[in-house]
Amino acid sequence: MGHSLITEYGRTLAELSGDDFEDEVSARLESVIVDFQSVPASPHGDAGLDAFSHGGEMGYCCYGPVHNAFKSDKGRESGIVKKFRGDLQSLYEVGFVKKKLMVVETAEMKTILPSGKKIKHIELICNWFESHRVLNPLNDSRAEYAGVSECRYVEKSATIKIVGPKELANRYAVDEATIGRARQRILTQKVEKIAETLDLGSTEKFEKKMAQLKALVPGQDEAIAALRQQLQANWRMALAFERELGDTLPAMHRALEKNRTRILGKVTMLIIGSAKPWMELGKATEIAAEILKGDFDMHSYGMMIDDVSSGEIARLIGECPVGWGTAVESPVTNGKS
Repeated sequence: MGHSLITEYGRTLAELSGDDFEDEVSARLESVIVDFQSVPASPHGDAGLDAFSHGGEMGYCCYGPVHNAFKSDKGRESGIVKKFRGDLQSLYEVGFVKKKLMVVETAEMKTILPSGKKIKHIELICNWFESHRVLNPLNDSRAEYAGVSECRYVEKSATIKIVGPKELANRYAVDEATIGRARQRILTQKVEKIAETLDLGSTEKFEKKMAQLKALVPGQDEAIAALRQQLQANWRMALAFERELGDTLPAMHRALEKNRTRILGKVTMLIIGSAKPWMELGKATEIAAEILKGDFDMHSYGMMIDDVSSGEIARLIGECPVGWGTAVESPVTNGKS
């Protein structure tokens, strides 16, 4: 059982990319390393250092290239080497000026590491490590950079290690919670990708209600425009979630349809009973989330429930009788409940 969980977690890590991969790596290491500290990119970049631990003596750099970003393994190797060379240059405070390697200060480093500490070991963590041809270039580059660097933040003798999904999965025990969290990230990635391609179709009713809202709440045009944009983004997420369930989990898709009927009933009652229905959007989203959580447990779907719940309310505004007055229109579902 333990071995199968490790194998599955390794496969799951390999499927993740971008921020999702970095976030999962951080969540994983934070759960097992007591002083693991992620480094936010704000306000002026992370200086090539995504996280550190062991009092500042261990540094971590993550890279999760999108899987179709490279046409061949050779291109993937080159991309990984290029990315991590850039990170190492930032850490060692060096860079190429007219093709000559020189000291180039990385201003943010002094605001990140504990004062007086230097990194002794750097882990370069990637979602793909299926070729040994990244090892020699990166190790040679590290030695080259150390030779030029003033080594203010990294020891001249610091070591590096390339870590892939298999290596990270094998390092610590894997439990169901870890697998569940990683599966959520994969599902979220899939749904977000689908959402990017979706057309909401007719949004006439939705736009009419947003225009009415501007008249009902004068002086808040900018806030309403932002609300409109977020609601439509979440509406696409809800529709994408529905499509993904329909394609992969028919039973859960049926549960979603039943939940939608319950959401419609409770939210309509909430809106009809309010003197200012537009003030109830937050409560309406809470109602939707509470209903969805009955069938879509947080262990498997938690990361998306808030967005999907908000999206369901946006869908009701656009397709069903959620309006700003007490009059209730007939539901317009376009084939959806």
